Amino acid sequence: MVAAISAINPNIHGIDYEYMRILAELRSLGIPPTGNKSSDANKLAEAKNELITKIKNKNNEIQERDFNVQKILPVEELEDAKRSEMEEQRLGAMNIAELNKIYFKIL
Repeated sequence: MVAAISAINPNIHGIDYEYMRILAELRSLGIPPTGNKSSDANKLAEAKNELITKIKNKNNEIQERDFNVQKILPVEELEDAKRSEMEEQRLGAMNIAELNKIYFKIL
């Protein structure tokens, strides 16, 4: 409230509309004003920059998720990945076969 009153100075050209705008923006962001126009303007600029970076980061995350970005692996890594996947499937099949033997008592 003190900051809002200090923005209105009837002795020098009436109301400082720029400072009133700064105060309104600070209030909308939930930042308490200090009562000093330059420090409040700096606070507002920092808050805006922080919001812009957060929005950009969020947009990048959304784009990556939406486009389902996949990294391209070298051929050797792809072959290794396929080989290990096939080995896991084979081991799973062998385990199931062993369980079936025990369950059905097949020798």
